[in-house]
Amino acid sequence: MFDFYFGTQEEILKDEPRFLLGVKRMLPRWVNSIPDSEFLAIYDILERFVSKDRPVLIETGAGASSLVMLYFAFKHGGRLYSWDFVGPKGAFLRGVAVDCFGPLFHTSLQDHWRFIAGSSHSPDVGIPILGELGEKVDFGFFDSEHTWDVLRGELERAEPFLKDGAVVALDDANYDFAHANTAYANMIRRKLGLPPVPEPSDNRVRPFYQEAEGFLKRHWSGVEPIQDAYKPNCRNDMFFSYYRTDREVMNAAGMEKLDALEHRFDAWKVQGRR
Repeated sequence: MFDFYFGTQEEILKDEPRFLLGVKRMLPRWVNSIPDSEFLAIYDILERFVSKDRPVLIETGAGASSLVMLYFAFKHGGRLYSWDFVGPKGAFLRGVAVDCFGPLFHTSLQDHWRFIAGSSHSPDVGIPILGELGEKVDFGFFDSEHTWDVLRGELERAEPFLKDGAVVALDDANYDFAHANTAYANMIRRKLGLPPVPEPSDNRVRPFYQEAEGFLKRHWSGVEPIQDAYKPNCRNDMFFSYYRTDREVMNAAGMEKLDALEHRFDAWKVQGRR
């Protein structure tokens, strides 16, 4: 399905962002939910901060991010663990990766990716299984339910497995829902012809990028915000104009938060476990 010709291996490796962005822009919308600028910021952080010696990467919520992380894992003999409830999403992305990356690196996808169709919080199949597998994490990208309850739970479960010098990154870091993502719930309710549910009185926290940084500082003596490539480029990202119709509707529903767009993506390097 994605068996396109992107050039020789030498040509691709000479300009990897161009190749990766070409693959991303061919994805259907349902697996292409992060902006191009965020996608390239992940690539840039991996290149600048993450070990090239069999890196271990994790993510909650699969999509375009899976492909840029998986490319890095293929290239450097590493492994990516992805948690997402939607099994068909993993199957689709698996096909893309096999067609695009397999011939480039001449290695098997199974050696580099574990897609887990289950809860990241589960003691049996969630993030805690990293301990059973003897893994230590170089990079984590968190992009699942977009409530602080869920995100905090993922950070709590991932924190024991982070290497000294690991990077933690968030999508939709400008969200501030505590317990329920009412914007998403009300979008679904509109589709069903139902009235919106009211916002619970205790359903707001500080934006996730502030809450997450505070969490990390309680566990690490050194928490360095990364000057990422996303912030200076997000306002000119063609992703938002290409998908303008649905992004504007999502913003009106409280899901996009265009007024705080620069903090949609944030990342930190952690050192010195307390």
